[in-house]
Amino acid sequence: MSGRVAAAAWALVVVQVVHGAIPADTSAEGNVGFYAGIVLLLASLVAAIGASVKKPWSVPLAGWAGLVVAVGFTLYHAVPVRSPLTNPYFGEPVSALAWLGVAASIAIGLWAAYEGLVRPRQLAVP
Repeated sequence: MSGRVAAAAWALVVVQVVHGAIPADTSAEGNVGFYAGIVLLLASLVAAIGASVKKPWSVPLAGWAGLVVAVGFTLYHAVPVRSPLTNPYFGEPVSALAWLGVAASIAIGLWAAYEGLVRPRQLAVP
């Protein structure tokens, strides 16, 4: 199981780094996304390293990091509500690549959430 969790956690790390590297000129960019992103990137990295060396605590960490990334990207970028806590891409001059980065982050976050939170429970049921 840890191999699947490690793959999902490493993918979560990669997709967050790639998202950060994609230029997206938005007027609502603030510090919330940067600091929350750093915390989630570190959590994903710790989960990926832990899963790679088969630490049992890494499984729920990867799952929770993935879930928070998926929900966070949805609320922060994909919902057209402007606030000090959001940076919606709707109505902004962002590229299709930026939107693809958001979609990939949500999808990989859900994959990590499944591998870390749902699948272990399914395997535990006799």
